Amino acid sequence: GRPDRQRFIATVGPVIERAEASGNGDVRAFGEMVAVLAEAGNREGALRLEALWDDLGEAHDFLLVCAYPLHAFPRHSDGFFFSRVMDGHDGVLPTEEFAPSDASSQLRMIAGLQQRAAALDVAVTGRRETERTRRLRETELADFLENAAVGIHQVDADGVVLWANHAELALMGSAREEYVGRRITDFYVDPSRAEDFIRRLCTGEALDDEHAQLRCKDGTIKHVTIHSNGYFEDGKFLYTRCFTRDVTDRVRLEEELRAKVAQLRELDRRKDEFLAMLGHELRNPLAPVTTAIQLALLRQDDPGKVQRSLEIIDRQVRTMTRLIDDLLDVSRITRGTVELREENVLLRTIVEAAVETSRPLIDERGHRLTVDLPATPTRLFADPARIEQVLANLLNNAAKYTEMGGQIHLAARVEGETLTLSVKDNGAGMPPELSQRVFDLFVQGPDSPARSHGGLGIGLTLVRRLVELHEGTVSVASDGPGKGSEFIITLPLRTSRLHATSAEAAAPAEDAMTGSLVLVVDDNRDAADALVELLRELGHSVRTAYDGLTAIEMAMKLRPQLVLLDIGLPEVDGYEVARRLRQRGLQSTLVALTGYGEARHRRLALDAGFDEHITKPVDVLSLDRLLRPKPLN
Repeated sequence: GRPDRQRFIATVGPVIERAEASGNGDVRAFGEMVAVLAEAGNREGALRLEALWDDLGEAHDFLLVCAYPLHAFPRHSDGFFFSRVMDGHDGVLPTEEFAPSDASSQLRMIAGLQQRAAALDVAVTGRRETERTRRLRETELADFLENAAVGIHQVDADGVVLWANHAELALMGSAREEYVGRRITDFYVDPSRAEDFIRRLCTGEALDDEHAQLRCKDGTIKHVTIHSNGYFEDGKFLYTRCFTRDVTDRVRLEEELRAKVAQLRELDRRKDEFLAMLGHELRNPLAPVTTAIQLALLRQDDPGKVQRSLEIIDRQVRTMTRLIDDLLDVSRITRGTVELREENVLLRTIVEAAVETSRPLIDERGHRLTVDLPATPTRLFADPARIEQVLANLLNNAAKYTEMGGQIHLAARVEGETLTLSVKDNGAGMPPELSQRVFDLFVQGPDSPARSHGGLGIGLTLVRRLVELHEGTVSVASDGPGKGSEFIITLPLRTSRLHATSAEAAAPAEDAMTGSLVLVVDDNRDAADALVELLRELGHSVRTAYDGLTAIEMAMKLRPQLVLLDIGLPEVDGYEVARRLRQRGLQSTLVALTGYGEARHRRLALDAGFDEHITKPVDVLSLDRLLRPKPLN
């Protein structure tokens, strides 16, 4: 009356196993005893037998075909297979009602089911393939999500992390148990941002957060973009679907780019200010020069007025020369083409030269300058002209930015192998933010009446670069606006290179020689004639040529001690003139006069045969050392 579980497993189980092991395709079983029991009125026995088949189906893969007499069961039976029969599921087909009362009827029933089995087999096989494909796709999808290159995580309505893939965990630097199960707000730099994010997702919004910041396990902050939407069932929010991408490097590059753009804009602004100031500074000395020339022409009969006019012209030309030299120096230093001409030199000599250069402006503004140098003569190995330029720039700066009648103090001290120089004033001072960038190109002090004395915002840049070329440092200290400034320079003495030979120490300075024969060559007649007149005033015999071919002819005929030769000549330039003169054996001192002062122009001149390279305008007194006896052919 009641099917026995053990007997069923012992008898039916091995049959199914052998059928599976045969490898002859899908296994089909016909469970006719279910129908027999049901027809016999043993409904409970039929359901029990169905359940045993069901249990066996959990362990083996086979198709079960059962015949149910429909009249033996109500419409909504609790029988597993019967309910599928009524709904047409699992490849089990409903059959017409029949009542097998004898063996022949049962055989006819079985035969009919076998005929249907072939068609049923095709349908079931298709469904099984579909199921296998679905399961495979689910597995592939799970693998894809778990190992995706982008971070993926799920968060429930309470903000708890439900799941995260490998990329998400790697981004956070956390093990799964350190991330999953915790509130997402624990990882946000701004927790309120995460709370608002989840609240909006729960309302059905799809969100893109381009500026989220997450705090990783090691404390580092990651900039991420998060694209999210919510998963709902029956209108209820279950969890978020969040995709996280690390954009920290991109954010860093964007910040660097923004800083660079801001820096370029600032440089562009300074450049515009610089060009405006340059025009102002170059026009300023031209005005008194023009006025002085006109005054001298009008009052040629008054030597005193002519002399004062010449003094004005001299001062203003020196001012223009200094401005142009500063511009050229900045360009050379920036491109790394400046060359130091270092020598053993007394510190006092450099300081006296710098003070002499700055004295006119200091006296004009009524300042009191004090100089404090070491009692013992101090020598250093440096380019004296460049260190003089550094000190003169600092003294001029102090004079300009100190109100009339101020105090300027220049001091030097030696500590071991280091020389420290300082220029201190009680002038305008500067705020802390300016002291941080005062050595940058085109940066100037605050607007004040002192600004009327000019400046291009390049002097302190030159100071820093020249000091650094001497392996030194420069800094500035100020207690604030109106409280003065102090610029401090440190230079290595490099005493191992300071010992001059006895011959050098004993060598007397040669006196400048007058009465030399000089040939001046320049196609600019005004420039040539002015230089000729000046040299003649100093007692020299001077001849003039206005082109290269004439210069060659005159030089070979006169064989002067000195040839002052312009480079930009018509037909034959100065370089070619020098080469031809050397090829013809001329031993005169050749000096290149040019407006180009870069290192490559100096090299071109020396390669062509010049002895010296001098940048215009020429200080005629500096030519004295060139006018020394030299053997002639």
